Amino acid sequence: MKRPLPQLAISIATLLILAGSTQAQLAVQNVLTPNDLVNNILVGQGVTVSNVMFNGQPANTVNDQVGSFIGTNSNIGLTSGLLLATGKVVLVEGPNNYPSLTVPPANPWNTPDPDLSYFVNSQRCVAVLEFDFIPTGDSLSFRFVFGSEEYPEYVCSQYNDVFGFFLSGPGINGPYTNGAVNLALVPGSTAPVAINTINPGVPGFGNASTCASSDPNWQANSIYYVDNSGGATVELDGFTVPLHAKAAVQCGQTYHIKIAIAHAGDASLDSAVLIEGGSFSSTGSLTATVSTPLDDGTLTEGCGEALVTITRPSSGDQANIQLIYTGPSITPEDLNTPPSQISIPTGEDHVTFPIGAVRDANAEGSELLTIIASWTSDCGYTIVDSVSIVLLDYTPMEIFAEDLWLRCDRDSVLLEATVDGGLGQINLAWGATEVPGPYYASGMEDGSYTVTATDQCPETVRMQILVHAGCDIVIPNVISPNGDGHNDTWVINGLAKSGSSVKVFNRWGNMVYETANYGNNWKGIGLSDGTYFYEVIDGRTGKRLTGHLTILANGR
Repeated sequence: MKRPLPQLAISIATLLILAGSTQAQLAVQNVLTPNDLVNNILVGQGVTVSNVMFNGQPANTVNDQVGSFIGTNSNIGLTSGLLLATGKVVLVEGPNNYPSLTVPPANPWNTPDPDLSYFVNSQRCVAVLEFDFIPTGDSLSFRFVFGSEEYPEYVCSQYNDVFGFFLSGPGINGPYTNGAVNLALVPGSTAPVAINTINPGVPGFGNASTCASSDPNWQANSIYYVDNSGGATVELDGFTVPLHAKAAVQCGQTYHIKIAIAHAGDASLDSAVLIEGGSFSSTGSLTATVSTPLDDGTLTEGCGEALVTITRPSSGDQANIQLIYTGPSITPEDLNTPPSQISIPTGEDHVTFPIGAVRDANAEGSELLTIIASWTSDCGYTIVDSVSIVLLDYTPMEIFAEDLWLRCDRDSVLLEATVDGGLGQINLAWGATEVPGPYYASGMEDGSYTVTATDQCPETVRMQILVHAGCDIVIPNVISPNGDGHNDTWVINGLAKSGSSVKVFNRWGNMVYETANYGNNWKGIGLSDGTYFYEVIDGRTGKRLTGHLTILANGR
């Protein structure tokens, strides 16, 4: 069934004239054979290619559906690479003058590809580029962009041009031909990249349910979509951001990749996939990362351990990783016997091991430790990565606090202390039960309080703080009220004025003085020299104090 189009294709001659006269920023060429495009543009490091085919034939003839591009001055997001389209590759050159463009190939191939048939029943203008390759590493990766003139009108419709990257070979087990898997997937999902899975997030002429059947999260995928309406450098109405295709492979083994694209249903409104040049590579990878106790990239002597993780991209046979520890002034004595080799077990993709820094008496300052991890694959390919940690001296903690001397005029007092040295956050706790601060002590009783400081090493130090309440009652046993300004008044230190009671008796037991709320102002005036007896009751505690007092009026 053919669909109605807002604008049908213009003539090829007109298009070529316009393309030649327009300052197109995405430059497209169609002068190399598919074989040359694969070997000289697409393939990067670590891959050996053979048996390049295009639409089932040896790829030794130039075809107008496959070419090269330079995207440096465009918004396509790729600098250069290989281009595969449902129409002539020239259609991709900008600016975007046509909202619905079709540029049919000279000799369209309409034989359906069996793997694209998983997505659509009817295919037109099929373009299939495939080849064998042998990787030298344990991973395959490349970057690509998919774009189409179907955007945005036919989002969520049946007209959903299709493409895929179908990888088959050892260790690959998928639903497509020869057990292949499709590497053209929406990031973080198993949904294939298509117009109905990556788009503006709103339906065009179609229904939202159609997109939802392809990917329930299709609207969230709009972050991967570029609206190119009116774009100055690329003709396609919309395209994806650069996406990453990747797979785990076995080095030295032969694999097969098929890059296929086709119209769905009719032969209208072209689509294209652009693959970054040199990105089709298999260099293998080994990643070293480190987690430090404070998550700041530092490891302090004697304070915990850093965890080093070595990761490979796939879970193959056991991998023996060689480790070297190096850095200015770093010696073997600086570390707690770190391993020189660590193994990633069969079936696992990473291993983690601890390292610690030895505490010594030397002031070494900051030292940069670099851990170099290397692995030689079964194919003889050596992969190296490194990670660095800053080693620091530990400065012991020292608590600073002052004893408190009060005047018996405060019910409670805040105990305070500061700490120098230590590692990271330092917590203070008080008393035998180590109560977290702030901590208030009684201001009316003498006391000794322990303050404990604990850092993130963790190390602990303690100190005693004394509180002198100033509430001890000291009663003089002699006064000389002779007016010389010295010892004229009976001053009872520490006696609370409020609620206190004072009585003085002569030797015969007769009370000669009595007062409440004593204000330290009695001079014994009118009394003869001699010995007297007192009874003092503290207003705070009710404590009764007795003793004798001698009055010497002449000071002798």
